[in-house]
Amino acid sequence: MLYTVMCRLTRPAEEYPTLSGAIQAAGVANWPVNEATWLIESDHSAEAIRDSIDLCIEEGDLALVFPLMVGPARWTSLRDVRYGRQFLQSALQREQATPLR
Repeated sequence: MLYTVMCRLTRPAEEYPTLSGAIQAAGVANWPVNEATWLIESDHSAEAIRDSIDLCIEEGDLALVFPLMVGPARWTSLRDVRYGRQFLQSALQREQATPLR
């Protein structure tokens, strides 16, 4: 399953020493879209991902985890974002190969 994780943090993301590790551990693959937004491909539930991220952020910070379907999604050219393009293409291929749950 593909998820988007969006955080509203009181400090820059790099000042949260365990956040990057929690994002990486939550998924099979991840792509940091910007400083506080990631796409994560994971076998874990949204709740499990949220709970692992919640351990890494401070009270007053916000983490949102939404499941995504790549198939109907559209995006602009990613020619300059090679890993992002590969990440989305792989997610789309896996989504098309997996029967709907």
